[in-house]
Amino acid sequence: METSHITHWTEAHPELDREPLPIARLMSPEFFELERERVFRRCWLKAAREEEMPQPGDFVVRDLPVCNASVILMRGKDGQVRGFYNVCSHRGNRLSRDECGHRQSGLMTCKFHGWSYDMAGQLKGVPDEENFFKLDKSKHGLHPVATETWNGFVFINLDSNPRQTLRQYLGAVIDEVEGYPFSIPFSFGYAEDLRCNWKLAVDAQIEGYHVAFLHRHTLGDVHLGDVNPFCHPLEVSLYGPHLRGSYPGYGNWSTPVRDITTRVENRWSMGRLFGFDDFKKFPRGLNPTRSENWAFDVYFIFPNLWMGLFNGFYFTHQMWPTALGVTRQETRMYQPLPRTHSERFTWEYQKALNRDVWLEDLSTLESTWEGVSSGVIREYVLQDNEVLLRSFYRSVERMVDAR
Repeated sequence: METSHITHWTEAHPELDREPLPIARLMSPEFFELERERVFRRCWLKAAREEEMPQPGDFVVRDLPVCNASVILMRGKDGQVRGFYNVCSHRGNRLSRDECGHRQSGLMTCKFHGWSYDMAGQLKGVPDEENFFKLDKSKHGLHPVATETWNGFVFINLDSNPRQTLRQYLGAVIDEVEGYPFSIPFSFGYAEDLRCNWKLAVDAQIEGYHVAFLHRHTLGDVHLGDVNPFCHPLEVSLYGPHLRGSYPGYGNWSTPVRDITTRVENRWSMGRLFGFDDFKKFPRGLNPTRSENWAFDVYFIFPNLWMGLFNGFYFTHQMWPTALGVTRQETRMYQPLPRTHSERFTWEYQKALNRDVWLEDLSTLESTWEGVSSGVIREYVLQDNEVLLRSFYRSVERMVDAR
């Protein structure tokens, strides 16, 4: 039997104090305007997956209300994915109003005056071109957005001169998850517009303190045990602004349905990837403690990408602010495709279980925002196992205050 994992993560990070965390500034309209410019316009942001644009001529549009911008990602004839502002260079009209699509011709054409661009962003067609004044089409292509990929994730950076490459920005996270099969097919997803600040949506996903209460009916017999009744993490790591928490799981399955799905799942999604019982096959950063009572790892890529990595499937949350008290949370689940009826049963059960868990997570956010907005509390009193939340707020403030 393992210990109860009563640890003191904050002691391992002396840069994080133990005092109550002031929140008034972090929730102010003035601070939110600074977050727009100094966080979301300067950080690398995950915008898509490469498999959303598998063929040359495919494109995806990512609207970024927090940056007052829209970006179009296009796969060119050379196979490269490039990003551009979704703005026609003629008079500023929105180039594409579709969320995604394919251009067989390889051209994107503005519906206002017919200017057309190829998938590399070059201006190719101008109706009545001879009536312009020495128009040099090579100088009027689409305005580029820094775009790089990692493990199939397409990231963009709206800074005109990013201070770091994507690899430099992700740092040690890259080595930690090297070999994880992020190419697992997309299974299903949700998007929800929430009346809360974006940081509250992040808060709810980077601590396990709430599991024993908010998820006691859905996950209580999965992530809680007699030796660890409050879901203390097995391990916590900070990678600059990025975070990892490794969380436990126990075999106390209490219902016939879960018993069936567990047996099927071990043969299916888990066994088909790393080998359910062979931790030696895992990437270094997956179950880093090599605990027998491990369930999954959370990787949080600052500022708004949360990844839950399991042995056999993963899902992501992404929290996009649209206003001080409005956030769009997008959730995407990735699972191996089922091959048999029993695997399909487990696949569907996972969908239903995760839906219920996510609804529980969302259920507290709007009421929490009401409470914070009332001004009744001016600080968070955090315990040791909320250390990732403390680190996250510190990173937001550090970036906003940077010159």
